[in-house]
Amino acid sequence: MVRLGVLGLALTLAAIAHAANAAPKKQVAPKLSLDQFVAKAAGRSLAGVELSDLALQRSESASVRRLARRAHDEHAHTFDTLLGLATGAGITAAPPETIDLEQRGIKSRLSALSGPAFDRAYIDALRTNDDRDIALYRSYARDGNDAAFKQWVEEQLTTIRKRRQLIESTALEIR
Repeated sequence: MVRLGVLGLALTLAAIAHAANAAPKKQVAPKLSLDQFVAKAAGRSLAGVELSDLALQRSESASVRRLARRAHDEHAHTFDTLLGLATGAGITAAPPETIDLEQRGIKSRLSALSGPAFDRAYIDALRTNDDRDIALYRSYARDGNDAAFKQWVEEQLTTIRKRRQLIESTALEIR
């Protein structure tokens, strides 16, 4: 009887160990090279410019247009500054010329809207894109190797956080 208890315990421990090994492990995003970071950040800035251009054309709200103007100017400045830093760092890869498929889908959905529905969807898109920008920049700030880019990334994070405050206040205005 003692033997059966020990065997049962052994089987239980084996099952627990198997379940622990079979459990999905947290995926760790691979570290981005400087070239990869620059390409992603440039593409994200380009998307910010295009979505903001659309908001400047379609929004009927003065507060949303102010937000779109600021987002446009910040993303355009980010794009230009990023390309200047990349050139200084010897990166020769061409920046993206168009926005990626995900951003084209967002732009297409926004293009089908008007009035308050457009304004709410644009603000939601800005929030989502800023969240992804923050994740990208934090990742490079943590794992990147180039000190000049890391400093620039920290400055961008501050800019995004300030824009995020304007996004939230604008969202309250258009309720």
